[in-house]
Amino acid sequence: MTWVNFQTVREGLDFSDVLEHFGFETKANGRAQVKICCPFHEDANPSCGINLDKKVFNCFSCQTRGNVLDFFAQMEGFDPAKPAELRNAALLAVETFGIDGGVQEAKSGNQPKAKQRPVRGQKRTAQPPKPAESSEVSDAAPGPVSEPKSASDAVSDPVVNPPLTFELKLDHTHPFLAERGVSKQLVSDFGLGVAKKGSMMGRLCFPIHNEAGELIGYSGRWVDEDKPKDTPRYKLPKGFEKAQVLFNLNRVLAKREEGLTTTTVVIVEGFWSVLRLHAAGIPVVASFGDSLSEAQVDLLVQAGTTSAVLIFDGDEAGRKGAVLALPVLASRLFVKTVPLEDGVKPDTMGADILASLPRYVRS
Repeated sequence: MTWVNFQTVREGLDFSDVLEHFGFETKANGRAQVKICCPFHEDANPSCGINLDKKVFNCFSCQTRGNVLDFFAQMEGFDPAKPAELRNAALLAVETFGIDGGVQEAKSGNQPKAKQRPVRGQKRTAQPPKPAESSEVSDAAPGPVSEPKSASDAVSDPVVNPPLTFELKLDHTHPFLAERGVSKQLVSDFGLGVAKKGSMMGRLCFPIHNEAGELIGYSGRWVDEDKPKDTPRYKLPKGFEKAQVLFNLNRVLAKREEGLTTTTVVIVEGFWSVLRLHAAGIPVVASFGDSLSEAQVDLLVQAGTTSAVLIFDGDEAGRKGAVLALPVLASRLFVKTVPLEDGVKPDTMGADILASLPRYVRS
């Protein structure tokens, strides 16, 4: 288990950064006081006071109060009154803001002592998280929180898409899932659900795993019809390297180890296409968009894949992506393509095409 020191996390968190992360204005008066509309109840007039220096908050209406870590935890859907959930929130804060959390791998049953406090007046230095913009791709776009770093880490070659040390709390019964025709079995298999709070609030989250089955991030898809202006439909966490992973490869490999599938795999662009083909028993992975990287092909080859069927979306971007991906695949694998008509995607293609796929992926 990974231990985290709550005091160290609270000291490392800057309340202004936390407020900015969740989209609040951070203008303070001369006494380092901020007032915001309380996010923990319906609040038309700002009733939540925040002291940026003392790192505490108090809502004078709903009486919700606490420190900066408590605020972050509740915004991300965790209950700070429960130690296990506060621990997950603290680990998420360490990864999100690139601060020192006193994180250690426990070697015994006792939690390590807090690290020595910095000398008064000496500022703590922490590496900022790797900047990256959220992106939107045609059928789906994924992702996780940025790579965890702390002030005590001194690595020159950081791990790409490291395993997460937390799991988001999701609503697995949200009506959007039924509206899209997603079966309960698929919800269970993929861990799908809508986030009620936090940076993924209002989004259907697709958990992303590496080839070893380790959770490395979440991708959020906006579910409401009224999407705010300048808000991308799909959101990727900061620092996530989508070209270094293939969505659903872990499940394909698990089936392969059980002898239930072949060494051929179908490659599509996005999540919804994966869901449809997976439900039909087709070994399928997604490239997170209309491009395929050398690193993604490496993953297929290293996993023992011998051939691939490329089915990108039937639009201009998908056709251009397929043209570029073919030589990358053909240099390492035997490859076939299934072109789709304009406007058609693997999750909307005809049942006749879906029925023909097993002959491509047979042993």
